[in-house]
Amino acid sequence: MQQIIELIRYATMAPSGHNTQPWKFSLKEDGIRIFPDFTRSLPVVDQDNRELYISLGCALENLVIAAKYTGYDPEVEYFPAGEPEECLLVTLKHSNVTGDNNLFQAIPKRHTNRREYNKQQIPAADFSKIGSVPTKDGVTCLVLTEPDDIGQIIDLVREGNRIQMNDNAFMDEIISWIRFSDSEAEKHLDGLTSRAMGSPSVPGWLGRMFMRFFVSAKSQSKTDGKNIRSSSALIVIISEKNDKRSWVDVGRSFERIALTLTTLNIESAHLNQPCEVPQIKNQLQQHLALGSAHPQLLLRIGYAESLPRSPRRSVQQVLI
Repeated sequence: MQQIIELIRYATMAPSGHNTQPWKFSLKEDGIRIFPDFTRSLPVVDQDNRELYISLGCALENLVIAAKYTGYDPEVEYFPAGEPEECLLVTLKHSNVTGDNNLFQAIPKRHTNRREYNKQQIPAADFSKIGSVPTKDGVTCLVLTEPDDIGQIIDLVREGNRIQMNDNAFMDEIISWIRFSDSEAEKHLDGLTSRAMGSPSVPGWLGRMFMRFFVSAKSQSKTDGKNIRSSSALIVIISEKNDKRSWVDVGRSFERIALTLTTLNIESAHLNQPCEVPQIKNQLQQHLALGSAHPQLLLRIGYAESLPRSPRRSVQQVLI
């Protein structure tokens, strides 16, 4: 039983929007169920729960990688009809073959690094490793390095900030998930902590006041533009379809890419505004000539000093 609990712990190390950790787990005789936790949804920025299901996919992939490393042959079912609640079901069968040690070791090291990068170029051999990461059917990874592409993305991110950050509901939502002080971070064990974002711990009242009165779409776009230009490349994760199963597969594929980046000591951070705002998503589709395919995640990659990792709730807090 302790071994199964440990698999869930590795699953909870997955990334999620605003670090909401929108998952619950339950044990069955021969496996683990992963449930969406809609009490941790983001109804403003993620109205259709797209990013929530991507997060579930990330947790699922961590669990599968950890299970294979531990000596299991995990069998995954998406939303099986026989379950009383919607879930992802992982049946664990013993195996004599162990999984990828490098990806498993990367799980606790992977984190989102939002600081400015150092513009260092990524070696061609590492780009090749990133491009060869196996993705789920219908999911592809596009790497952007050309200045014209980068400039267009900066413009789309700027427009996304203008739309999102001038929406009071959006600002209320993101502020509610920022843990400005160490005591808030320790109390909640979720959300975006000041230290993980490269800022000092401050009293919550002060941080919320600063966000409301001094952080604007213009200032955020200036920071995002600088951060993008400091990066080595951008990556777009794309899916052919745009449904729950595809979102889970996007999460699984992205997590393998993120863990591979970690093994190469390459940092990453999300810039998902162009994927979240419908009219800007359409512009991104057109610019990248994606046709009917859907850009689901946008991230920048490069090299920088690490930042503290975001906190995680204990396994006991996510077990039902």
